[in-house]
Order: sequence, then C-alpha cells, then structure tokens
Amino acid sequence: MESLAAETDDNAAAGMSYVLREEEQLAQVWSARDRVEHERSVRDSIERIGGLRRQLEGLRAQTDPIWERFVTLTLERLLSEQLREFLDGIDSEIQGLSQRSVEMDCEIDRLRAYIQERRRGLEEKIALLEPLAHRTSTQNHLNMMLARVEGLEAYLLGKKDVAPEAYNLHYRRHTTAPGDLLYIRIRLLTTRVAITAANRSKQLSEFDLELAALLPETERLKAELAVLLARVECMSELSRYWLAYLNIAREQPD
Repeated sequence: MESLAAETDDNAAAGMSYVLREEEQLAQVWSARDRVEHERSVRDSIERIGGLRRQLEGLRAQTDPIWERFVTLTLERLLSEQLREFLDGIDSEIQGLSQRSVEMDCEIDRLRAYIQERRRGLEEKIALLEPLAHRTSTQNHLNMMLARVEGLEAYLLGKKDVAPEAYNLHYRRHTTAPGDLLYIRIRLLTTRVAITAANRSKQLSEFDLELAALLPETERLKAELAVLLARVECMSELSRYWLAYLNIAREQPD
C-alpha cells in the first residue's frame, strides 16, 4: 500500500506539473498584450494604406497635367525651336515626380512586408497552439473522466453492480477517493487548456484573415502606381531622346 500510495503521489505530482507547464505555455503564446499589439498593428496598417491612397491621388493629380503638356506640346515646341526651353522647364517636375513615385513604391513594399511578417507571427503562434489543443485526445479525456467518476461513485456508495473495469480500478487496486478526485481535477484542467487553446487558435486564424484582407489593397496601390511610374519614366526617356537629338542637330554643319 505504501508503494502504491507513493506511486500515486508521484503520478499526481507529474500530472499537475504537466498542467502547470501547459497553462504557462498557453499564457506565453498569446497574452492580452499580444492582443493589444495586434489591434494596434491592424489600425496602423489601415492608416498607412489610407495615407498611401491619398499620396497616390496627389501624385496622379500632378502627373496627369504634366503628361498632357508633354504629349501635346513637345512637337509644337520642336517646330517653333523652343523644345530645349520646354524640356528644361518641366525637367525638374519630372525628376520630382520620379523621386516621389519611387519613394511611394518602396513604402508600399515595406507595408506589404510588414503585413506578411505579422501574418507569419500569427502562423507561428497557431502552430504552437496545435499541440495544446489536443483535438484528438479531448474526447478521450472526457471518456476517461466519466469512467473514473462512475467507478468513484460506485466505490463511495458501496455499489457492487459496476462494470468490470470500474471494479478492477477501485476495488482490486484499492484506489483512494482523493487520488481519483485529483485525477479528475488534472483531466479537467488539461481539457480546459485544450479547449482554450483550440478557441485561441481559431481566433488567431480570424486575425490572420483580417491581415490577409489588407494585402489586396496594397496590390491595387502597387498596380495604380505602376501606371504613373510608367508615364514618368516615359517622359524622362523621351526628354533624353529629344535633348540628344537637339545636340546632334546643333553639331551638324549648315
């Protein structure tokens, strides 16, 4: 009996230690601070997307008029021998647009990388929650607790018409009521951890979808900016072409 009691105490101590480790790990995977940080990052991403959208509209409002002037007046200025002055006049505007476009393109890339990094962080936490969720063992835990409760009830009430498994567990092995109660308590705690981990994993998956929904807007910004970048680069390349043409023409003998 002493060896059995010692074995029971050891198993109980190991079981409680296991539960405490799981609860500590669960708290470390996702805390209230993590939730606040996630909400802040989502708000920050939404604000950055809104800011980029406003920058893009402002850039478009500047690019379109310069583009119209460039495509409609270049030949006219060439025929009137005022092309060099015309190109010099809008060169600084083109360079400014080019710099702003590149800076905005980099900012979109940084935002997209930031969102993807936040998603990777959530995926890592979801992976840590998977073992804690015990999706395949939670039902087994409940079944074992029910069997132990039935046997404990029979033992405490002195019933003899119990299942052979319960009889072997509570009579032949002389299991004590405190040991059974501790066993049930440990199982309940581990089941609670499993349920909490499963719910938290589902919540983090929803947070991941929330972040994923922001990515299409960054792609739209990228695509719209690409159109403006193409116009700016086109004007820059054509300006160099026309200036080279004017230099060659000036060097030609009369």
